[in-house]
Amino acid sequence: MSFFKIAGALAVIVSGFVMSYIMNSEATEKWKQSEALISFMRYIKIQIECFALPASEIISRCDAELLASCGFQAQTRPEKFERLFELCGISDAETKEILSGFAAGFGKGYREEQIKECEYYIELLCERREKLYEELPKKKKLNSTLCVSAAFAIVILFL
Repeated sequence: MSFFKIAGALAVIVSGFVMSYIMNSEATEKWKQSEALISFMRYIKIQIECFALPASEIISRCDAELLASCGFQAQTRPEKFERLFELCGISDAETKEILSGFAAGFGKGYREEQIKECEYYIELLCERREKLYEELPKKKKLNSTLCVSAAFAIVILFL
């Protein structure tokens, strides 16, 4: 009977470490996705500066690897940025809000206005990325501490 108690306790402790790893990976992915979205916004700005392209052309010409790093997984590319950002599965609420603002205002101004709008939203995304980067070590430490501590607390309660 004690073998099953020990095996159960080990399973709970291992699950605490696994959950910690999963949560830390998600936090890192938020930061990496913000990096990719900034690169995508810079790509949009260049396409507007050089070619004054509409959203559908910008999306269709974009490198598949860049879109994949943003989280886009679908086979067919959408016509509008709103739909693209929905399909990217952006997990950070503030980043999603910033990109929604960009997508809502895209195409409603002249070329110079669009460039300034891109610069504004790139700056907002850069600030958000820095905040995510600053919070990352604290969040990882908190996730690890809580998950592992909870696992040990459960083991203590059941033994």
